[in-house]
Amino acid sequence: MARSDRGGILSVLGDRAFWLGLVVIVVGLIVFALLFNSAVMPIWTRHDAAVQVPDVKELTPEDAQSALLLAGLDWEEQEQPYNPNVPADVVVDQSPSAGTTVKPGRRIYYYVNVSPKQLVVVPRVVSLSEGKAREDVGDRGLVVDRVEMDTLRTPYENTVTRQEPAADSRVPVGTRVTLWISPGVESGRQVTVPNVTGMLVEEARAAISEAELWVDSPRAVEGEVTRQEPARGERLSPGQEVRIYTESGGD
Repeated sequence: MARSDRGGILSVLGDRAFWLGLVVIVVGLIVFALLFNSAVMPIWTRHDAAVQVPDVKELTPEDAQSALLLAGLDWEEQEQPYNPNVPADVVVDQSPSAGTTVKPGRRIYYYVNVSPKQLVVVPRVVSLSEGKAREDVGDRGLVVDRVEMDTLRTPYENTVTRQEPAADSRVPVGTRVTLWISPGVESGRQVTVPNVTGMLVEEARAAISEAELWVDSPRAVEGEVTRQEPARGERLSPGQEVRIYTESGGD
């Protein structure tokens, strides 16, 4: 056989071996992928494993933890501001909710209505200066957390226009209080005093505020407004005060 013929045969055999080897490798990779996806991945990801979240509402934190542990779930406890209308020191909410299907080990958040050691009455600090308001809040064992500038104007700059929590509400010692303060009277333009005589107190207050004027009159708390100062139709700068009077409460 000629040398050239032998070389051609060897070349063909080499090409066949190469392509056969390549086919074997490809087939092997496909088989490996199928086996990995069907056998290994379900074990790794626990694809088919699922549990239902138990209902832990109205349980104590200890009982809630036991129930979640038995279900194969993790947990994290969150405290929420005390609500006197629901039982104290028990779980009042959870996330995800009871009955939800989740994977084992999922973290469940539950919220406990923690009873306060002591409740105090929030002082009324609207119309006070920021400094005096801070003092009164601190005297009750509360903390001024934030002070925000309000769009509502009053006769004097940096007086309190709103507060949260509301005055006279009962809250735990250490509760954080937010105050809003006034930028003061706006100069350069005027607004008209509305007629609020004959209105209920809350309606009158809303009408005066809508007119961009300030109303305090802490003794006028209920009934109809019998008198107002200044009278309707007068022109004032935004933020100036309108006083209202009632038969039962004065001004």
